[in-house]
This record gives sequence, structure tokens and C-alpha cells, in this order.
Amino acid sequence: MATQGERLLTAMEAEIKNISKLEHTLARTKLVLQEQASRLRLGTNPELVMTSLRLTVPHETTLALIERVDPILSPPVEQQLPKQ
Repeated sequence: MATQGERLLTAMEAEIKNISKLEHTLARTKLVLQEQASRLRLGTNPELVMTSLRLTVPHETTLALIERVDPILSPPVEQQLPKQ
């Protein structure tokens, strides 16, 4: 029984660590998005902002943004396809 409890505790600690990493990633992404939104409000070229976002935020976030904006800002189809 103690071994099962130890395995459960180890699994829970690993999950807590994963959640902490996700929280950090989300907080960093939020900050970058806020900064880039401010740049847009101040008149920065949207293509420059999008390029900056592609380089600094997780790929999933960038894809979600691209789906919401003008297709001119999205990367060419070749870049969107996963490489094998």
C-alpha cells in the first residue's frame, strides 16, 4: 500500500511541476501579447507585430491569431504544413 501511495505522490508532484511550467508559459505569452497590442495601438506595422509574435509566442498561439486576421499576414502554405 505504501508503494502505491508513493507512486501516486510522485505522479502528483510531476503533474504539479507540469502545471507550473504551463502557468509560466501562459504568463509569458500574456505579457508578450499585451506588449504587442500596445505596439499596434501606437501605430506599429501589423506585419512587424505578427513577425515578432511568430518569434516569441508558442506556435499554437500564433496559429490562433493568424486564423483571426487578414490572410495577407499569414505565412505561405508551405510554412504552415508540418515538416516530416
